[in-house]
Amino acid sequence: PSHSRSDLASGQLWIIPNIRVRVITKKLGSRYFKEKGIVLDVTKRGDATLQMTDRTLLDHVAERYLETALPRPGGKAIVLAPGTHQFTKGTLLERNSERCILQTHEDMAVLTLSLDDIAEWMGPLEE
Repeated sequence: PSHSRSDLASGQLWIIPNIRVRVITKKLGSRYFKEKGIVLDVTKRGDATLQMTDRTLLDHVAERYLETALPRPGGKAIVLAPGTHQFTKGTLLERNSERCILQTHEDMAVLTLSLDDIAEWMGPLEE
């Protein structure tokens, strides 16, 4: 499944600092194609600064060249989809090819979500 947020309203940015993403273009160089990185910063235009797994920094990466990376069960996640739970952080309890179950950090609620609605969270759970 694609996790590039095509299901979100056009013009709405899904990319935020502290999420893990995957590069989905060869325009940044074939060595980064399908590689993961952490979003360090996002400009108002939606371009990201990434720290790749090999510690290389990539600047001005367009949102359209990225998709969300998903945590393994037990890993930290954040809800990116608009709505009541947007930006809620929690622990991924389980996932299959389409859906996942997330336990929220704040109130321990259990949510069933589309995989397209979440990303791996690399920041602190408390904020």
